[in-house]
Amino acid sequence: MRASNSSPSSSPDDASSIWSWSSPRPADGSPRLHTSALQAAETPRMARLVMIGSLVVLAALATAMTFVPWQQTVTGSGEVTAFAPEARPRTVESQIPARIQEWRVSEGENVAAGDTIAVLEDISSTYLDNRFAERLAENRASALESMRLQTDQARRKLSQARQKRRSAEAKVENAVMETATARERYRRIDTLYAEGLVSKRDLESAQLKLQNARSDSIAAAADLEAAREEVEAARIGVRQKEQDLQAKRSELDLKVDNARERQAASIVRAPIDGTVARISRPGAGQTVKKGGELALIVPETDDQAVELFVSSVDAAIVDPGRPVQLQFSGFPALQFGGFPGASVGTFSGEVSFIDPVDDAAGRYRVVVVPDTTGPQPEWPDKTYLRQGSAVTGSILLSSVSLGYKIWRRLNGLPPQVPVREKAFKRKPK
Repeated sequence: MRASNSSPSSSPDDASSIWSWSSPRPADGSPRLHTSALQAAETPRMARLVMIGSLVVLAALATAMTFVPWQQTVTGSGEVTAFAPEARPRTVESQIPARIQEWRVSEGENVAAGDTIAVLEDISSTYLDNRFAERLAENRASALESMRLQTDQARRKLSQARQKRRSAEAKVENAVMETATARERYRRIDTLYAEGLVSKRDLESAQLKLQNARSDSIAAAADLEAAREEVEAARIGVRQKEQDLQAKRSELDLKVDNARERQAASIVRAPIDGTVARISRPGAGQTVKKGGELALIVPETDDQAVELFVSSVDAAIVDPGRPVQLQFSGFPALQFGGFPGASVGTFSGEVSFIDPVDDAAGRYRVVVVPDTTGPQPEWPDKTYLRQGSAVTGSILLSSVSLGYKIWRRLNGLPPQVPVREKAFKRKPK
């Protein structure tokens, strides 16, 4: 029947290959089995049940995980350092442009403060003479001696002016007394002349002596004023000479001290106790500029700290006192970002402070110190944890649900930080 309903162009064999599959008739004469191609492509019922169950389990697990508590963190990387500035590595620099003449230490050697590290040879044209400071001191002594003699001469001149003033004062006193005497004598002679007891010649002589006395008094007063002016001028001259002497002494002392300090700068000494970690100019005879690095000294200290660098967004939500989980380079550790309690091999720290300005690259430095408040393991010894070692740290923030964490990441929002209680405390009136 199916073959007769097919189109004339189709043969019964073609229709059978498309729509059905016919098995040969069994020998017992039972009917043939026909299986549809669509039925053969269907998924088995058991597989469908397993897939549906798996999807339900995954959906339930995803729903449950959205409410799992998650510890928010801010991750940064940096290096090990020391908290105190004096405990950090110190560079030894050349204070003068010079040529290295001799090294007195080698790398890895322990030095004490004041030990000689290197001997330099000044290459400045002014200080090529090794006795420059001594010659300058000799010239200083000669120059000061010459100016000291000039000052003594000015003082003698002042002393002479004072003697001249005293002499002028004495002449003024004598002139005043002579004038008074001449005036009294003239008065008596004038009285006697009125009574006719003396001649007119005697009266004229007394009057002439009175005029001469007055003239001498005026001249003595003028000489006294000139002497006083001369004393004042001599005093000013002495003061000027003394000031010049003091200024010259200060100038020459400064030159001599600078020359001696310049000469002393050719001996490079260790500024602190520590170990010579690096020598920058290995060979003698090499030149170094002023301020050029010669060596690096690492102090002997147990002070330890960590410098972490975080982005500006993360730095805005980090506060001093926040706990930090640290993973030091070379120390195996297994760290879980959202579950700090499950981390293994990490060390605990605490945020000490955050730099108020960035490092010109948009990053902020967070200084972390060891946390000694709990039973956390101590940081490794300085023998194994050296300054400059790489470190990765996770600053722990507040706990949120995993769903919020995923939603925050998808929206690019910063971590949630709990509001500080002190922000709501009102000051007592």
